[in-house]
Amino acid sequence: MKKTILLFAALCLLVPVTLSAQNKSTGKKKTATQTTYPQRDSAFKADYRLSPLGAFNPESVLQLDYVMVPAPDFKGHLLKRNTSRKQVTLTQLSCKANQITDDDLWVERNDLSLREQRIETPIYQFGPRFSYRTGGYLVTTYGEHWGYTNKVVVTDESGQTLYAAFDFESFKYSPNTTLMGNTQTVNDVVIEGNILYVAHGSNSYSDGAGYQTGYISAYDMEHNEILWTTKPMTCNSHFAIVGNSIICGYGFTSEPDNLFVVDKYSGQRIKKIPMKKMVTEIVPKGDRLYVRTYSYDYVFRFQ
Repeated sequence: MKKTILLFAALCLLVPVTLSAQNKSTGKKKTATQTTYPQRDSAFKADYRLSPLGAFNPESVLQLDYVMVPAPDFKGHLLKRNTSRKQVTLTQLSCKANQITDDDLWVERNDLSLREQRIETPIYQFGPRFSYRTGGYLVTTYGEHWGYTNKVVVTDESGQTLYAAFDFESFKYSPNTTLMGNTQTVNDVVIEGNILYVAHGSNSYSDGAGYQTGYISAYDMEHNEILWTTKPMTCNSHFAIVGNSIICGYGFTSEPDNLFVVDKYSGQRIKKIPMKKMVTEIVPKGDRLYVRTYSYDYVFRFQ
């Protein structure tokens, strides 16, 4: 009888300990899935302007004094989100099949203006590949050939005055890369104040990069610091900033095709919208968002 009482008492003592351990473990797990980084709104300076560095000569692009951008966190590095800040909401208005190769007609038919201007140069020649008018600057990406553009040069809109030169060589390979030809390059840029928003990733299957590809990073040009990097497989399209939101797409053959709404201050994904095909181009106009995919054209209303 005493043995039974002692055993029952021991079990009673164990139960609260076990439950406490479960609660503690559950709490830790919940914390691990939430962002613990500090809020960094003060790091975003809308009125910031780069200082001119002198005249720019495209022929001397190899001799520029590039700022080496630190490597991003290929697992994703998010800031705490201010949930009171309004994010864009999207309502789909239409989805129509396109002719796949009728990109120019899509732009003309909808009277759109693209930020990107592709500059053709001989393959394997170190020259400009893409230029973007953004934030009152002309931003041009340079690389060894069309598939490797990791140098970013910021000039005035006429391309005559140099403001900054950045080297994103550290973005080239994720730590989990299994296919060395799976290089990650700068695919799109937007400047707002002191922030250079950079889309970077590889134009190939994500498994070759160990599923660590397809990012947007917010790079503080004033302090040479990456403030946040989205989760992988978020963006391998061009992207657009509307209010407090970044709108981008990720997809590839045999991989899910999605449109994402991302908080531009934290890097957190707010909304995921499944798409029929991989997103390539995103252009806001008025209160409409025109989204081009491989074989479908979408129109959304945003507010």
